[in-house]
Amino acid sequence: MISGKTTRGLFQNTTRGIQWRSSSIRSVKSYRSYSSNSGTTTSVSGSIWKYVVGLGAGIVISKGYTLYESKNATHNSNEDASTTPLSQLDTPEYANEKDFQFAVKLISEIVGQDRISTDEEHLKSHSDSFFSTHHPPNPEIQKPGIVVSPSSTEEVAEIMKIAHKYRVPIVPSSGLTSLEGHYIHTRGPRTISLSFSSMDKILEFHPDDLDVVLQPGVGWQDLDAYLLSREDGKHLMFGPDPGPGAQIGGMVASSCSGTNAYKYGTMKENVINLTVVLADGTIVKTKQRPRKSSAGYDTTRLFIGSEGTLGIITEATVKLHVRSKQEFVSIASFPSIADAAATASEVISKSGLHPNAIEILDSTTVSFVNSRGDSKLFDEAPTLFFKLGGATKESIDEQVSLISKIAKKNNLIKFESSSNEDENAVLWAARRNGLWSTIEYGAKILEDKEDVNVWTTDVAVPISNLTAMIKETNDDLNNSGFHKKFSVMGHIGDGNCHFLLLYNSKDYGKAQVLVDRMVHRALKYEGTCTGEHGVGIGKRKYLDSELGTSTIDLMRHLKLSLDPRRILNPDKVIKIDRNDDLDEQLDSGHIIEAKACCH
Repeated sequence: MISGKTTRGLFQNTTRGIQWRSSSIRSVKSYRSYSSNSGTTTSVSGSIWKYVVGLGAGIVISKGYTLYESKNATHNSNEDASTTPLSQLDTPEYANEKDFQFAVKLISEIVGQDRISTDEEHLKSHSDSFFSTHHPPNPEIQKPGIVVSPSSTEEVAEIMKIAHKYRVPIVPSSGLTSLEGHYIHTRGPRTISLSFSSMDKILEFHPDDLDVVLQPGVGWQDLDAYLLSREDGKHLMFGPDPGPGAQIGGMVASSCSGTNAYKYGTMKENVINLTVVLADGTIVKTKQRPRKSSAGYDTTRLFIGSEGTLGIITEATVKLHVRSKQEFVSIASFPSIADAAATASEVISKSGLHPNAIEILDSTTVSFVNSRGDSKLFDEAPTLFFKLGGATKESIDEQVSLISKIAKKNNLIKFESSSNEDENAVLWAARRNGLWSTIEYGAKILEDKEDVNVWTTDVAVPISNLTAMIKETNDDLNNSGFHKKFSVMGHIGDGNCHFLLLYNSKDYGKAQVLVDRMVHRALKYEGTCTGEHGVGIGKRKYLDSELGTSTIDLMRHLKLSLDPRRILNPDKVIKIDRNDDLDEQLDSGHIIEAKACCH
């Protein structure tokens, strides 16, 4: 017999009759319901049929009623709709303590107790970092219950079958270098951090095909070292180069890029195929190994940038590029950021040159770098950094000459070029050390030297709008109490710019207002709220303005199609719970409250 509570979960009354939900079941006879308390599967088809017949004569099974799974129900939905508005989603129901502990027991039998950690510091490190822009509003709750380190795709699949059955949220993690709260355990503490520390192998190397097959725990710097160590690989390189410590799984999931993106592209352009484990443990491979294919939907790109919300990436085949036989660095300083940007614009769009990288730093950032005292002193002025490659030194010299002429037309102050690897490292140091130099400078300039926070954010606009975007944001920050308290670093070759704001905790609200204005300024210039950092939780609130409600509802529809129980990295990218108040908690300034997000 089905209780009244269960039938309310199974049916929804409308004015048009009864409809079986085909996306969940094929027929009444095949319908099965999971019991979240026991983890067992119980057939209810006979009881449902008796209930329907018992409703009385004259009821016709036709459009109108929808049969729902008793948990995780989507209310007021239109079965024929192509999108899912947030208003249709109640709070998802996740594992209770008994189910969570039983799931952990089953998982430990798969991976072994030595690859499960409950160390308190380890747990916290898998939900936050000191350099992240956004932190858990309630860190004592919003952390994983355990960290699990599988060693293969097959183990991940078995783990996901258990997590799916017992409704345990899973947050995958690799390098833990992301900045927008991507791996906060918003549904903790009965959640699992799926660490790829034991999945760090280079599985296949195909030098003649210019590709390599990797597990998600391989760092991009480790891949570079591997290639350089091989006679058949030292002439090859992997293009994307985000922050130190980033690993392939997170790089794919966040669709990152780095300083080389101008020439070699972002992750979207450098991934050939993926092996992905879906929420219920199904293993899929998105395509074969050719560089091009028109065979069906491009599911590879569906998972790139999905931040672990649609599936868990366990293998990636990525492109390799031929290294320049020689590469040198040139830097050019200017009296204004507008002069620097104008030079970059002409090099990019009119010169016929294609540098390996073009980066920009403002004068404050250069001063932060100089304050470290661990490299040469640079002119404290807006500065462009170029990586120039070619087959010969003469070909690079020709590029240097042309760039220098363009720079002189834009009020060039000083131009320097390297001539060997050591000088390359010295000149590129300012760009490489920008983030850490900014953080360290906070202790020198902020009122409270023991309370240094950095808000690291990025936006991207069409290249022709970048100069205006940077100038207006600079003026806004300088006129709003942040003079000498922010740095600017930009992948100017593709219109991507990073602003790093230094602040004490009490000034969190001021920083937030300025970042909001910065993002909406980028959108005004036909740009995006994030060029490469990803959305996480920090930039969810901007997506509606950038993409529109219907697009967000489509994303949500895709999410629920692949992850109907909403266990994969919950609350990232898009909201999956109409009662989610995480944005409000973050807006309040990371105040720890008794009630954590979404509980």
